[in-house]
Amino acid sequence: MNLNFTIKNISGDQLEAVKFKCANCTFWLDRGSLGLNGGITKSINIWELLKSKFFGIRNLNNKNNNYIHSFSSSGGIIKAAFSNKKCVGVLMAGKYYLFPRLKLYKIFPPDSESMFLGCLYVLPEYRNLGAGKKLLMSLEKDLIVSSVNSIESIGKRLSDDMDIDDYINSPIIPVKFLIKNGFYIKKNDEFFPLFRLDLSALSLVKGFLKDRFDLRNLVLKRAVKSPATMRKSG
Repeated sequence: MNLNFTIKNISGDQLEAVKFKCANCTFWLDRGSLGLNGGITKSINIWELLKSKFFGIRNLNNKNNNYIHSFSSSGGIIKAAFSNKKCVGVLMAGKYYLFPRLKLYKIFPPDSESMFLGCLYVLPEYRNLGAGKKLLMSLEKDLIVSSVNSIESIGKRLSDDMDIDDYINSPIIPVKFLIKNGFYIKKNDEFFPLFRLDLSALSLVKGFLKDRFDLRNLVLKRAVKSPATMRKSG
């Protein structure tokens, strides 16, 4: 099956409107440790810690228990993949403190200057058709334009201790997908390693390829318009 996917930036409210399962997800929300002492030894700096705690308190006081809305209104990026008018996949990325549960993993903290990719979920019947890759490429393009130099993300490894359904339905991205799309291991872990994708190098490669493509088109265009070509065609 060959499908064309349309990628759109959407808000938390728009995600709710399309009734995609991620709209009700609270996987990355951690309500268990809002005190300043919890996590201070792992935090990059006090300012990042305060922003993380503020986001946690904001969600604690959210009467609708809507993490996605808080995530979106706090600067989080939500991208959706559509096949015709059906939402078939969602990507969520933002500053690492927008994913409070992240501090519970051994690889914490990630790079505060990077964009953290917390979720890339595609409906099972639409997987391996290119939707996930298009979502990631759309994020890469936006970040390169915004001069963000890297993306970091947690990868998940399937093990004997993990239920297969939990593995499939978890919003954490499979290690295989990250490696296939240019990420490398920054901090290793048996189950949940931290991956990184350097966009500055990626931008240089894409820029080089674009220049080669533009040059090739220019040469072909001039060849078509050259006097010798015109005389031969006449």
